[in-house]
Amino acid sequence: MSGTAEVEMTMAKLQRRISEEKKRNKLRGIARISAFTFLLLIAVGATAQSNTEATPTAQAISAPTPTLRVYTNLKQVSVLVLSSDYRRVKPLDPSGFRISLDSGPLFRPTYVRQEGDDPISLAILIDASKPYLELLPVLVRAVATLPPDFLRPQDRVSVYAMDCTLIRTIYDTGANPAALADGVKRAMAPWQIRQTRNEELKKQNKIPPPNCRAGLPLWDSMSEVLKDLDQQPGRRVLLAITDGGDDGSKTLWKDVMFHAQIRSETVFGLLSTINPPSFSGWEDKFEQICVSSGGVELQANEHTTLSRLKEFTQMVRDRYILEYPRAPNEQPGVHTIAVSYPKKRDLYITATGITVPIASEDEKESMKTIQEDPSRTPEFGNRKALPKP
Repeated sequence: MSGTAEVEMTMAKLQRRISEEKKRNKLRGIARISAFTFLLLIAVGATAQSNTEATPTAQAISAPTPTLRVYTNLKQVSVLVLSSDYRRVKPLDPSGFRISLDSGPLFRPTYVRQEGDDPISLAILIDASKPYLELLPVLVRAVATLPPDFLRPQDRVSVYAMDCTLIRTIYDTGANPAALADGVKRAMAPWQIRQTRNEELKKQNKIPPPNCRAGLPLWDSMSEVLKDLDQQPGRRVLLAITDGGDDGSKTLWKDVMFHAQIRSETVFGLLSTINPPSFSGWEDKFEQICVSSGGVELQANEHTTLSRLKEFTQMVRDRYILEYPRAPNEQPGVHTIAVSYPKKRDLYITATGITVPIASEDEKESMKTIQEDPSRTPEFGNRKALPKP
């Protein structure tokens, strides 16, 4: 996670900025103030020293306020770690993680912690275009039970349904049972009306009319939801409740995968254990979207939907946040990142993509930048990511 901040302030303003930064991080539950605060504290110390060594004169008071440029220089990546059968595992020793960039040499992250109560922006996409998806009847009750134990008050939730059109019922709303129940209920309303109508027709020995075709099939709908997530803060996650099959999207599945990767958005899938036979081969595409974005497919049925939804939220909370310095020689473009845990081999590990700016010329000039310890900066390998098809 990296950005550039330009600070033009007196010592009093710097101290107030530090205090506000600490308060914000405390409220967010993010134990990662060291990098930014460390630089600000150095700036405060230098200013204080210069002010105490000499008595201010009229000329000094009227002099222009010096400019201090402070650059945050850490990247941050979310890493999902499960057992080989996609189950949660006990907390790992943080020192065991290793990172490789473009297949370069392994290095240890600067800092590792579990995600915990970091704010989440969660988008729930319900595929209501399939009459046979067994997970749908229990969704309203199941999703509404997630707050406050599994979704926190600081989390934000949006709900969508794939039907004859793509429906959005709530957007960037605080996670509370009433809002979630209402959002899912309204999203499911067209599907529920069709189900009731079809049951009545069957009782009358009449053939139900065919379902309308989804206005935006799966890849198209996922693309639209991810675009909405682009605008939201926190750790962004898409949960698609679907059978994984696409029926004629204009958007390529690889475009959905690439979008999630470069925007640091993680895709999870909740799929029915009863798979329709008409979609042979679809599993690979949907699974690759999940895996390549730092998520995983989960299987459920009408009896296990609630427990699997809770397990999903726990997986998100259990993710590891790995930090490491930005390399001074990093070049623009797409790079690969591989996270491993050599101490334990039978693990499923996948990372969410990250997007960061490269160092500017000002940052590279030693007179303007506090230089990173060369021994702690990662080294890139020669293997480049495959170009986007």
